[in-house]
Amino acid sequence: MADENDSKLPKRIVRTITLTDEDLSLLDGIERMISKTGQRIKTDSKLIRAAIAVAHSSLHDEAYDLVEVAEKVVKEDGRTQSRLLAKMLEKG
Repeated sequence: MADENDSKLPKRIVRTITLTDEDLSLLDGIERMISKTGQRIKTDSKLIRAAIAVAHSSLHDEAYDLVEVAEKVVKEDGRTQSRLLAKMLEKG
């Protein structure tokens, strides 16, 4: 069953990036905004992925829904999926 979940996750590529204090402040602002939608995105990599999705849509004049972006980023995170699966099994 774990293999099935792993195959559905997007391929992850590890890159090292350098962020300034201002960048981190902006990421904190994104987290606060997304948290207002009921989605909790706590890790920097998830925040950066959400920001990339919003920036891409904005640059291409595409509509986006912040809740959908947040849900997609959270659902694609393997650690988040593991926690959600554990909670479902507890309730099950």
